[in-house]
Amino acid sequence: MAAQVTLISNAGLCIAAAGAVVYVDAFHGLADEGGQAVPGDDRADLILVTHAHRDHFDARRVADAAGRTGATVVGPRSVIRRLRDRVPADRLCEMEPPLAPAGECARSVCRQLPSARVTALRTFHTRDHNSYLVETAGFRFFHDGDNEDTSRIDAAALGALDVLLIGPWWGGGWVAFIETLAPRRYVLIHLDADERRRHAAGTFLPDLCDHVPDGLAVLAPGEMLCLD
Repeated sequence: MAAQVTLISNAGLCIAAAGAVVYVDAFHGLADEGGQAVPGDDRADLILVTHAHRDHFDARRVADAAGRTGATVVGPRSVIRRLRDRVPADRLCEMEPPLAPAGECARSVCRQLPSARVTALRTFHTRDHNSYLVETAGFRFFHDGDNEDTSRIDAAALGALDVLLIGPWWGGGWVAFIETLAPRRYVLIHLDADERRRHAAGTFLPDLCDHVPDGLAVLAPGEMLCLD
């Protein structure tokens, strides 16, 4: 299945696969990198928001993108509430999984939308933080957002992934999580310009982990990972 994964900035990406175009955390309020759509691309089927922090979500920019493209916006209640007077109700999809008790795996809710099946997991950052499993026709990806504890995700329930989008947090267990899931490729997200420079110089990941699983991609804003 041919697909393109384009980094917008921070944890924001555009994933185009199986005839669907999905944005995740791509329209935010960072002053330095903007959170703008891919230049010249006026199509989106879904806009997913993991949580309401300003480096992942700006209500005006999300509403502008939804109005321009006709996309459905998916997010936790705290996000959808801020969009209710900006985006038509039939294009808002609130996904609010319950928070799991201490020590238990993340709880989830699923919705079948016209362009994709979306599973939201209530993962561990803010109390209203979602990670997303997205399944289109023949393509599956998981965006972990700012999740700080991958050990509390049931990796077996995620199944086979074409792409994993994940931040390399200290103590987050991300290396073991990648190795358990064994995605075709994985993209490190939430890297700033200095971290990308250090990665290019070969000094960033050795400070974080003792080995790097196969399949890594590190993208700069505007760069694309293509999968056949």
